[in-house]
Amino acid sequence: MPKKDACRILAVYRKEGKARMVFQFDYFLRMFTIIFSGFKNTVSMAFISLIFAVLLGFVLAASRYYDIPVMKQFSVVFTSFFRSTPFIAQLFVFYYGFAQISMTVRSLSSFWAVVIVLSLSFAAYMGENIRGAISSVDKGQFEAGISIGMTPWQTIRRIVIPQAARVAVPGMVNSFANLFKSTSLAFTVGVMDMTSCAKNEVNLTYRYLEGFIALLLIYWVILALVSYAQAVLERYMNRPYVQEGQ
Repeated sequence: MPKKDACRILAVYRKEGKARMVFQFDYFLRMFTIIFSGFKNTVSMAFISLIFAVLLGFVLAASRYYDIPVMKQFSVVFTSFFRSTPFIAQLFVFYYGFAQISMTVRSLSSFWAVVIVLSLSFAAYMGENIRGAISSVDKGQFEAGISIGMTPWQTIRRIVIPQAARVAVPGMVNSFANLFKSTSLAFTVGVMDMTSCAKNEVNLTYRYLEGFIALLLIYWVILALVSYAQAVLERYMNRPYVQEGQ
């Protein structure tokens, strides 16, 4: 290669390198549009997983609180396993490992694989939150409900759950925040979520600072709104107790 051409290439390389060191605000703003193309998948995964996690968590909590044979032991092992192992390892075992031995798992889309593992993983946390909340309600209230002719389910639904929900909300919202952040690992199995959209774009442009700061801000704003909703909900649920105290 002629010396003149080599010098020209080196000059261009240095110029591009310096350009990359400057924060490009226009590109930063454009990243929001790019990242939001994965917003639907991220939010869908989070809320579908939340529904299943709460339902399964309630079963786990009830099994331990009411000492249901076999189910209680299963709940203890289930909770210990999913709270003690990394979510990413759980996802890889399910999506890559079980796919080798199960046609059903192999036929699942990556989206639903993530939803299943998120649901199982965070059901363990939701179950503990719910169990702690139920434990905060005096057992005498359950017995009183039965004594006045209510069925066990009516007593739980009308007396236990309304009081336990007030205690459970902070822990459950905190678990949901962690669940929402965990969706950012869905890109590892090919889901086009917000993180995947950001990663694919910055891999082409090498503008990692602008791209990932935009991603951080989006997650921050979303979870700040969730925290605000939690505060509003807590005030609403605590209102009868505040009025009683007055």
